[in-house]
Amino acid sequence: MTQSVPPKDRPLSGFSGPAMSRPYGELEADGEPIAVVRLRVQLFLRWLAIIGQLAAVLIIYFGFGFSLPLTECLIVIGLAVALNLILIVQFPANHFLNRRETASYLAYDIAQLGLLLFLTGGVMNPFALLLLAPVTISASLLNARTTALLIVFAGLIASVLALYHLPLPWRGPPPVIPDLFRFGVWAALLLALAFIPAYVWRVSREGRRMSAALTATRSVLAREQRLSALDGLAAAAAHQLGTPLGTIVLVLSELAARDDLPEGLNDDVALMREQALRCRDILSSLSSEDNDPVISRISLRGLLEEAVLEAGEHDKKIIVSSQANGLLATSEPLVTRQPELIYGLGNLIENAAEFAKSTVWVHATYSAQQVIVEIADDGEGFAADILTHLGEPYTSSRRSKFGRDETGDFGLGLGFFIARTLIQRSGGKISARNLKVTEMINGQMPGGACVRLVWPRDSLLV
Repeated sequence: MTQSVPPKDRPLSGFSGPAMSRPYGELEADGEPIAVVRLRVQLFLRWLAIIGQLAAVLIIYFGFGFSLPLTECLIVIGLAVALNLILIVQFPANHFLNRRETASYLAYDIAQLGLLLFLTGGVMNPFALLLLAPVTISASLLNARTTALLIVFAGLIASVLALYHLPLPWRGPPPVIPDLFRFGVWAALLLALAFIPAYVWRVSREGRRMSAALTATRSVLAREQRLSALDGLAAAAAHQLGTPLGTIVLVLSELAARDDLPEGLNDDVALMREQALRCRDILSSLSSEDNDPVISRISLRGLLEEAVLEAGEHDKKIIVSSQANGLLATSEPLVTRQPELIYGLGNLIENAAEFAKSTVWVHATYSAQQVIVEIADDGEGFAADILTHLGEPYTSSRRSKFGRDETGDFGLGLGFFIARTLIQRSGGKISARNLKVTEMINGQMPGGACVRLVWPRDSLLV
């Protein structure tokens, strides 16, 4: 059972839109920095730092009786208080800070903490670890370049503090710290400044990417379900309109049978009755259970053919086939016409057609236990360094760059992620590989890329 399906137009291809053109907070729109954090959040964090700094200074000075420049320390802490008060007066509480503002205030926090550490022992002060806080916050909110600049700034502060600082607060003469130990503390602090923010940035970036990709998937699924719901509403409307339209046809029939009608109205009544009968036939076809895409059953090959039409416009030949697999194979399964399943298959077929030289094979095999669909092309196949990451959001599979292509749609990065999510929602599994030169698909040897989809038969049966 093999059929060559010609390409047809599709209104929407892939997923594109302004909402997905900026998946991260570090991008800019219309030349203006994008807001990344609420002002109240940064104010709250700075108040916590102020309370902690003030408590530490007072406890060390009054509680332990250690010697330290109390007035100078309080002045430095007052600088942070002054900044918070200025921001409270200048901006409303729900104000959003953009990237530059957030980075500037974090740099201010690093400098203020550096001054406080200078007065209290430099890097030998145990609280020198708090230099990690601003750069870690930057790693979770800002882009890599801004975070790297803050890390360099904090590293310079730590290096200066390792050489120049007032004595460590102590009761009596301060302890003598060996230079090697001082060097080790400085080196450990620099390593922490480099490693921890890098780790946080990587995890946060993956979280943002995954969140954006899942949002795109939900948007695609919602759109497909809305289109399907429109078909259901059309069927329901046809059912409701059937009765009044039947009454109209009946009245027009009675009028046409009357002999006392004016001569000029006979043709009009006949025309109205003809058009009313035509409307009734159209509504009957809409409300027919066999034609209702929401509740109809469709063969496996029919589902694949609809997915090919979903794949949009292209100049490649697509061969659709289905056959039984095994000696105990049963008849071709009937499946529910799920719009998200058709969209996912269509997305994979579209990408195969984009990279194929001339032909795409959509080959299905079925047995009593499972249904397998293989989508293969005669192109160059998947790049070796991309194949292991295929399915991760925003990974371009056979392109050399990330993001959109010249048409404005996403490549097989986000498209494959969306298709994989939709296929898995239907109970299937998806995998990708490059075909061997001698490997056959439906009696042919494409030699390109192949995406394999496997469902338990029961998950697709009506």
